[in-house]
Amino acid sequence: MSEVKFDCPSCSQRIGAPEAMAGKPGVCPTCKSPIDVPMPAETSAPAPQKKKVVVKKPGVKAPASSAAKRRPAASRTAAKSTPASAPSSTTPKASDGDVSEKSRTVALLLCFFLGGLSVHRFYVGKVGTGIVQIITLGGLGVWVTIDLIMIICGAFKDKQGLQLKNW
Repeated sequence: MSEVKFDCPSCSQRIGAPEAMAGKPGVCPTCKSPIDVPMPAETSAPAPQKKKVVVKKPGVKAPASSAAKRRPAASRTAAKSTPASAPSSTTPKASDGDVSEKSRTVALLLCFFLGGLSVHRFYVGKVGTGIVQIITLGGLGVWVTIDLIMIICGAFKDKQGLQLKNW
């Protein structure tokens, strides 16, 4: 004769009862509360854990799991060598995303006063475009004006592609 196994609804104790008791009232041997012995098909065995299924749509990229994957390699190596427990005033906040260590104020002043010589581009490491800007006299002032506006707005980037955000 087989046994019906189920959990007590009051104390969650695992109980075994003869199959002949199925569908009849009984008493929990542990907490003495009244119980109904379930039918064999209704036994409440522990439910198996469901696995989370991730469906990938074709052509859709999975979201990046960390900010380190989005940063350029030079920034990642710098972040690894900087201890996390020692924040400094020049260290950008984590919410700012990828931020250059170059000063936005310095780049703005260099662009404003020495824009025709493209000193601000040399300052952020863009040597190639700095030389081209010198040859074209700053694009006859247009290129320098665009750089000045981009620096003011915080959209100007350094050689590694990191934005100049820190004043």
